[in-house]
Amino acid sequence: MKSKEPAIPLEHWIGYRFSLIAARLGNYVAQMYKDRHDLTMPAWRSLAVIARYEPITAKQLANLTSSDAFKVARAIELLVRRGLIRRDIDKDDRRRVSLRLTAQGRRIYKDIETFSTRVERELVAALDERETATLRQSLDKIDQQLETRIRARDWKTFLRE
Repeated sequence: MKSKEPAIPLEHWIGYRFSLIAARLGNYVAQMYKDRHDLTMPAWRSLAVIARYEPITAKQLANLTSSDAFKVARAIELLVRRGLIRRDIDKDDRRRVSLRLTAQGRRIYKDIETFSTRVERELVAALDERETATLRQSLDKIDQQLETRIRARDWKTFLRE
């Protein structure tokens, strides 16, 4: 890959900035759900995705959390053991299991959601309505570009182009 364009400084790399912001934000919120509810990050993510999309299969959960099957399986086991989710056997396909929140899981989810929503509102308070809409549209475009133009080919092909 030969380019005559100047290099982009590290602090301007989109992936670098996203990872820094996501890590700082995630670590901040993680303190709350760890201290108040004794949940790990994968368990919280799984709980949140199940709350949003229930009933959901473990495979769907893995896709929606971008986690590997092992982490998802451990999170599911933790959540079931704690009584926060239940596994229901699919009536049409007994090999498939649907995941749903229990009443206790819903209460914990709501507590963390309330906190996370407050943090989210505080973050976007730095932006006006137009900037917020532009940010969301820009993130959608970047995500679409990543999926259709970059991840659509392997890194070796990308490097050769």
